[in-house]
Amino acid sequence: MGINQGYQAVRTAQAIINIALMTGNIGRLGTGPNSITGQCNAMGSRLFSNTTGLYGGGEYDNEARRKAVAEALDIDPEMLPKKPTLPYNVIIDKINSGEIKALWVIATNPIVSWINNLDFKKAAEKLEFLVVEDIYADTETTSYCDLLLPSANGLKKEGVLINTERRLSKLDPVLEKKENELTDYDIMLGIGKALGMGKLLDKWKTPRDAFETLKACTKGMPCDITGVDYDMLKDSRGVQWPFRAGEQLEKDERRLFEDNKYYTPSGKAKFIYEDVAPVTYEQSDEYPYLFNTGRGTVGQWHTQTRTREIPDVFSIVPHEGYVNINTDLANELGIKDNETIKITSPNGVSNNFLVKLSRSVKKDQIYAPMHYIEANSLLPSIFDTYSKEPNFKYVPVKIEKIN
Repeated sequence: MGINQGYQAVRTAQAIINIALMTGNIGRLGTGPNSITGQCNAMGSRLFSNTTGLYGGGEYDNEARRKAVAEALDIDPEMLPKKPTLPYNVIIDKINSGEIKALWVIATNPIVSWINNLDFKKAAEKLEFLVVEDIYADTETTSYCDLLLPSANGLKKEGVLINTERRLSKLDPVLEKKENELTDYDIMLGIGKALGMGKLLDKWKTPRDAFETLKACTKGMPCDITGVDYDMLKDSRGVQWPFRAGEQLEKDERRLFEDNKYYTPSGKAKFIYEDVAPVTYEQSDEYPYLFNTGRGTVGQWHTQTRTREIPDVFSIVPHEGYVNINTDLANELGIKDNETIKITSPNGVSNNFLVKLSRSVKKDQIYAPMHYIEANSLLPSIFDTYSKEPNFKYVPVKIEKIN
């Protein structure tokens, strides 16, 4: 995900694809610009999220796609949005400006994870009504909510996942839900009923219904899965898309672009590029070091909501925000291992960090594990022009000894 977390993330990813294309490293065994995603269903959410496009792909202003998706959903095309929904950064801005009064947060912990997270804290305090839906009641974000919707965890869910190799796999519950325990699906369906959506929910009564409905939305698209039967996924190795109605599954693995045909009007691959944009903040005499964030140890996960509760993990990682600093730089600055220092960024935020000396970090760089609330607060609110993904990977900072 590091490539995607920069102010020119989309263009960087496209540059990698360009290199793969020009060197012939695509559509063959062992090749391809492969994104290693951090979530088991990241591919599924990309195909069926309605944040930036229609279910199964397509722009909101494409009348043919609007009609096809509306038919699959059995609704009037006028019920579909005319444009993409607000990206996360705009949502936060509109909360802080007073335009958005309520927010529903599902399965995430933005008080810690959001870039320049003091901005989200300010937004959470300003909201008239904050709803948090999570399997855990003790996250930093739930402490700000007006309503907590407790949901069942993935061990009790049914549905379909799509992984990074485009493979659809059946998810069956391992544990039974307790009485009155609800999955995220149950919660959303119940709220839809409470809002009076009535017959609009007839095609969404069960996870299987949802699969069949979304499957219909993919007809004729690159991710066409109209040939996948829900039952054929059970006790199988899964099925890769595309798998169209009427096709026979002859191979367990099918590679895209082996036929050198691409999903463009011409059928040819496209090179996409533009001039490199300057960074907003550059290293200077005042802020001479580069601050980078990322994963810490193998036992830590995201905002540590649960990994900090695992004794074996908790016993081997610092319990406070820390940074890795090059040993030579530390010697020049008179900083010792396990010393606490103050780091300040151009967005005016300062935080204290424990120092861990390292030879794996370049001399002018500082590496901060992202699992602590202090790390993201130093990062200014800068986003990729196209994806709106936060620029988690770069900000110049200054270091000060505390004593």
